[in-house]
Amino acid sequence: MSVFSLVNPDPILKALNLVGEELRDRRMLGEIMVCSGHVFLLRYGWNDDGNPIEQVDISFDGKNGPIRQACDRVGQVVWLPDGWVERLLPRVCRDGTPQSGDFPTGMYPSWERPGLRVLAAPPRLLIAMVFLATMRPMPDTTVEDLEGAFRIAADAGIRTGKGLRKLVMPYIQRRTDEDSDLRKVVEHKLSAFEMGLDRFSLGPPLKFRPKCLADVAELIRGNPDWFHYAMWQFQEAFYLEPSRDTQQTMLDPAPAPLELGWNDAWIGAIGEHLAQRWSLRVPRWTQEEPFMGNGIPDFWSAEPIARDIEIVETPPAFRRRLLFTSAEPLMSAKFPNHMKPRMPYWI
Repeated sequence: MSVFSLVNPDPILKALNLVGEELRDRRMLGEIMVCSGHVFLLRYGWNDDGNPIEQVDISFDGKNGPIRQACDRVGQVVWLPDGWVERLLPRVCRDGTPQSGDFPTGMYPSWERPGLRVLAAPPRLLIAMVFLATMRPMPDTTVEDLEGAFRIAADAGIRTGKGLRKLVMPYIQRRTDEDSDLRKVVEHKLSAFEMGLDRFSLGPPLKFRPKCLADVAELIRGNPDWFHYAMWQFQEAFYLEPSRDTQQTMLDPAPAPLELGWNDAWIGAIGEHLAQRWSLRVPRWTQEEPFMGNGIPDFWSAEPIARDIEIVETPPAFRRRLLFTSAEPLMSAKFPNHMKPRMPYWI
């Protein structure tokens, strides 16, 4: 006997209809997405003034959101157990695997008068919607609440910010082309995604933690998307190392070139820059041709005014390779506070 057959769908159907009615009365479209045993509550809003709708707000519902509150109230009315959304919907959705004609996928209370949408979502849709929802403030949602989304992403092979970018950019490309502030938010959220993956040990499956830049090159060989993750782990180890002699040994071994111009140039620049910033000896390998860039300027930002600032602020090791970044391109939470640069262009 299947798990599906053990769940009575009648009270669930009644509850979903009642939740849909309540949300519709509040002029709101809620969504319950089920994927790989996890449930996510999202809500959508827009201003309808009779003109073409330019932008839709996508946000998490949160622990105290209207969808969650409606589900809890309705669950009590129809005698469903506490937490019925998380406990029962994955079971009646066959654990989030779409099946033809599956209950409860659909619109509630009706297709003509929707207030609630329920679907068994494929991972790539779920991940994109969760990312878009995180673009708005989430006062009652923590990174722990999103652990399921991180695990779904990792299972789908999305273990880096670069991999996530490829997935989500088609959803926001039109808007980011016009909105420089939005681009900054996107970059911040991509970085937060990588930190979340690391928090739950879901980042790229590195064979070992890099102890030197040569290790970084070896770990990402054949997997260039892992560059930022592997380099971030190396930088954290470098910043936390109290011994200058040990820091020097973390820079000295010569990496085997990856024959990927951007990655090799960044490895060379980082080796040279860290030696200069920590008053160490600059390794000879950093001056070799494979690690000097391809002669084509590369900017972090596509915005003209930001590029002007990068041209001024970028430190020597990066400037000479035409890698234009910021006054401290290797900043992280572990970067020593007393060494943080103070530039006149910073606000």
